[in-house]
Amino acid sequence: MDENAADRRTRRTRDRLRQALITMLLEKDIKDVTVSELAGMADVNRGTFYLHYRDVQDLFRQIEDELVNEFSRYIVKYKNRPALLRMPTLGELIQYIAMNEEVCRVLIRSPDSTFIARIIQLSRPGSRTEFRRYYKRWNEESCDYYFDFICYGSIAILRRWLESGMKESVAQISLLADRMIANCIENIKIENSK
Repeated sequence: MDENAADRRTRRTRDRLRQALITMLLEKDIKDVTVSELAGMADVNRGTFYLHYRDVQDLFRQIEDELVNEFSRYIVKYKNRPALLRMPTLGELIQYIAMNEEVCRVLIRSPDSTFIARIIQLSRPGSRTEFRRYYKRWNEESCDYYFDFICYGSIAILRRWLESGMKESVAQISLLADRMIANCIENIKIENSK
């Protein structure tokens, strides 16, 4: 067998295991997933599972790492845009979430996931100077509070959207999130100008 065929088989096996875990986590907690059950759902044997992963948690962490890496591309793009041009990137991120609905829903709601904390940390400006570059009028002592409020509010919007079956379009939810963020920032400017 040539190397490309072996790589394709490995990718297919990993994809089946990944999808099986995501499907299972839509119904139950990770602590309730066994390797035997997971391998059976993916139609591979336990030995094949262990060729690729140490345990179910290892597979879960790799799925999470992959999504964090994808999100980091959008975060960098979003952070480097002026405030008025951020909406297209926000729309792209929400489109990505829509295309990866199941895995995003699993990672956002799973108590075993560090996904949200990692995304917020990646998004956080690295210094007060960087905070001021984005939000010139923020009260320096309150920057972290403002940032967390906006982040967790945005996550709440996405969580509600995913859990309610994504009834609104990507464009509608992007506009809603953008308006809420803009309103929050505007209120901060008003508060700090007093």
